[in-house]
Amino acid sequence: MADKRCSNGHFIDEAWDICPYCPVESTTGAPDVPIVRPRVAAHPTAEAEAEPFRLVTTTMPAVPKRENAPVQAPPMERTVAVQKIEGGLAGAKRYVVAWLVGINGATRGESYPVRIGRNVLGRDRKSDICVNDDQASSHHADLVFRPEERRFILMDHNSTNGTYVNEVEIEPRRDLSGKDIIRIGSHRFLFMPLCHEGFYWDDEGVLK
Repeated sequence: MADKRCSNGHFIDEAWDICPYCPVESTTGAPDVPIVRPRVAAHPTAEAEAEPFRLVTTTMPAVPKRENAPVQAPPMERTVAVQKIEGGLAGAKRYVVAWLVGINGATRGESYPVRIGRNVLGRDRKSDICVNDDQASSHHADLVFRPEERRFILMDHNSTNGTYVNEVEIEPRRDLSGKDIIRIGSHRFLFMPLCHEGFYWDDEGVLK
């Protein structure tokens, strides 16, 4: 039983020099925390064997307390909707502005839409208007509609056999008018415009 008292009246073992219940004030103003460390003797004695541990006080640095520290919310994941780009024109829909109508061969009676911007005509299946003809080049010609000018322009794309309008070869481009006949190889198409000087799509997609 402990029969020794510290200066504050705590009962402690006679072998202890410092009371474990009385924290010592450090230079930082925060109480030191008692730490129990083993007592090591150079030559073990009966006293050392009877007292394997003793209380040693080590000054621990105080951790400053932050009052009213703002708490940051965890980052939120956001899903961003990306608008699809149609026809290579950012934010612009490629409305139909004219048609090509086949008037001979396998395309007779078939219609092909012409849209705002560039329309590729050729034998390549990826063309906007595919012309299945041995005399047609893979990328034979371009039919372009310029909405700001209300113009339809047919341009030959360095084809081997040329592009014709009303049986006249274009060199290398020509403006188109309603009911012009375009010939690529042996295929002929009737040009039928929807938009013209007084009839066109506006920016909101309203037909004026």
